[in-house]
Amino acid sequence: MEKDTHSVQSTKKINKVNYSFVGSSAEKRSLSTDLVIVEQPLQIRLSWISGKENIEKVFSITMRTLGYERELILGLLLSEGVIQQSSQIASIQTEHNGDDIEQINSDINQNAWLVIFSKNFAPKLDSIEQFQLTYSSCGICGTTSIKSLELKNPKLPELSKSHSVLPATLIAFLNEAMRKQQRLFDQTGGVHAAALFDETGQLLHLHEDIGRHNAVDKVVGSYIDEHNCAATSLLVLMVSGRISFEIVQKALMAGVSVLIGVGAPSDLAIQGAKRFDLTLIGFAAEHSFNVYHGDWRITS
Repeated sequence: MEKDTHSVQSTKKINKVNYSFVGSSAEKRSLSTDLVIVEQPLQIRLSWISGKENIEKVFSITMRTLGYERELILGLLLSEGVIQQSSQIASIQTEHNGDDIEQINSDINQNAWLVIFSKNFAPKLDSIEQFQLTYSSCGICGTTSIKSLELKNPKLPELSKSHSVLPATLIAFLNEAMRKQQRLFDQTGGVHAAALFDETGQLLHLHEDIGRHNAVDKVVGSYIDEHNCAATSLLVLMVSGRISFEIVQKALMAGVSVLIGVGAPSDLAIQGAKRFDLTLIGFAAEHSFNVYHGDWRITS
């Protein structure tokens, strides 16, 4: 499990009134406290040099659990095709005005982050904006989503061609291994988890967040922060809920070969897995799981 080096508070203690019932009519009312997850907005602004001009642009605003902002940003930029390597980024930092200590220590500072790209690297945002305009004008459809994914990374078919296989018994073990590390969920019951394993079942990274997609971004960002780029060997990504197309996209862009969910996949998630030969597993439990595509990577 990751050790958070950020001095942030992911949980907050609040007062609550609890009602419990005994039998069909009697009830008990009691006052107590509870731990809830902290949810805050995250604004990501991009900065780069084009010719002699310094360009800055707000890229995204998302709600997330505090902590591991650098990893979240790295994972998000990779999954959206903005970067291919972490070395294309010079720095990721919070924004504040000079030496204003009050602002440096405030939530504003924790919630506004600036990405400065490396010299001679300019992000290609045209394709992202083009598809955003397409969605606005004609609506989002499955075909458009898959074509957008192809455009973000034309090398995706190469990334998913790992010929390693996984024992079925190992897949059953991964669910338990992830669940044992979900500290924030045990405290609050209010977060999702994502975990990255190698082909031997070793846990590489695990993150929790109020948003499932954020948890995946943090895991992917942790990986590319260490390895600079998407995986070329077999990696397994596991998520603690259902599998949407967005999760499939993030897995593929990170070079993941096997994606496992505790819940069900959507039809578009299955289409995406089939298009790029991603092994897609749903309803993973201790004694069973369903393979929706890529059964050839699983051995009995």
